[in-house]
Amino acid sequence: MSTSKHVLVTGATGQQGGAVVQALLARGHRVRGLTRKAHSPSAKALEARGVEIAVGDFTDRGSLVRAATGVDTIFAMTTPFEKCRRRDGPGPGHHRGR
Repeated sequence: MSTSKHVLVTGATGQQGGAVVQALLARGHRVRGLTRKAHSPSAKALEARGVEIAVGDFTDRGSLVRAATGVDTIFAMTTPFEKCRRRDGPGPGHHRGR
């Protein structure tokens, strides 16, 4: 039985998510990277290394469901410093970001 996993990494084009991608690839795992900008230089560099690029973000539930479909596990990189936007007004994280 293989121990290789198919992993979704959010924030894959950032520093922490990128480091996770690098570590997973070095260990032989398949990686799907979630990014908002599939045509960015960072996303293209990941794609060149064999990372499957999925487009989406945390404000689009459907994009998250599509990105997560078929993976074994998810590494979710988020930031508490962005304002949370909800359709009915500011969310619980509204006071944190500037």
